[in-house]
Amino acid sequence: MFYTCLKGLIVKLAIVQPNFFPYKSYYDLAKKVDKFIFLDDTNYNSKNWVNKTLIKLNSSNYYFRIPVDYKEGKFVPTKEIKFKNDKWKNKFLKLIRVQYKNEINFNLVYPLLEEIINLPIDNVCHISAYSVFRICDQLNFGTEFTFSSISHGNIKGKYHDKIVEIAKKEKADTYYTFARHKGEFNESKFLKTNIKISYFTSYSSNFSIIDDIMSNPIYTDFLKK
Repeated sequence: MFYTCLKGLIVKLAIVQPNFFPYKSYYDLAKKVDKFIFLDDTNYNSKNWVNKTLIKLNSSNYYFRIPVDYKEGKFVPTKEIKFKNDKWKNKFLKLIRVQYKNEINFNLVYPLLEEIINLPIDNVCHISAYSVFRICDQLNFGTEFTFSSISHGNIKGKYHDKIVEIAKKEKADTYYTFARHKGEFNESKFLKTNIKISYFTSYSSNFSIIDDIMSNPIYTDFLKK
């Protein structure tokens, strides 16, 4: 779907399920690494953030969910999950206009969000991945992006084992993951292949990146380009 070309060895690697306009820490992680792989061929469940995000609404938490065609309990790869319909798009954009219309970067950010939301696809995984890629590209991160189903579709197995195998295939020096995942991985499996694990911490709110780029003037010049 999209790539940013990178020459040389992949030293720093992250492998994360695609999230829909996730919080700033997710983007900070993408900026930290050389290559970011969207893990799109593991099973979807309703707890995933692939079709939801946390929006600030009058200083309160509002969880926006994209309605998807999925029955709880079914084993379906994330990459196969589709929207029920397109009605959610107008609802989402209206919510953004109401909440952020007076923010400093609104006139720069809103057209970017419209572009992302109106991507001509019905696949929630791809539009969520694009919500990450497109903003990272706009902010000039220089990170390479791909999907696990494209670059490593032949690697099967459980969630954590799959990540280890992908990291090995990429010949990464360091695998980056969020600090909250400490204790979930069998670090010895990484160390056997000379891959270090770095637990990444970024201090930011849990609200979507939208909240930050709308109101923070440090983004203005990047958004104007």
